[in-house]
Amino acid sequence: MLHTVSNSNIDIELINADDAVLFWQTGVILAIKNNQQLITILAKTSHCYVLDNDIIARGLTPLIDERITIINMDEVIALTERYYPQMKW
Repeated sequence: MLHTVSNSNIDIELINADDAVLFWQTGVILAIKNNQQLITILAKTSHCYVLDNDIIARGLTPLIDERITIINMDEVIALTERYYPQMKW
């Protein structure tokens, strides 16, 4: 499953080890280092991504946790092809 996180409202209990999590739009705030929600998500899955344009627009690039992969929109499309179904948060 692909969890697309566009805000801070996410039910972390629904994330499994094989799932991927994509932080985008305002949801990129959760990808900041030492965020407790992020720490819990990373304990459940290592497949975490953040959209480059959204972190650049907010000036957050240096604050993103190094365990999260920064990807572009083409790579987002590839994620949606690889992970099914999808859950929007």
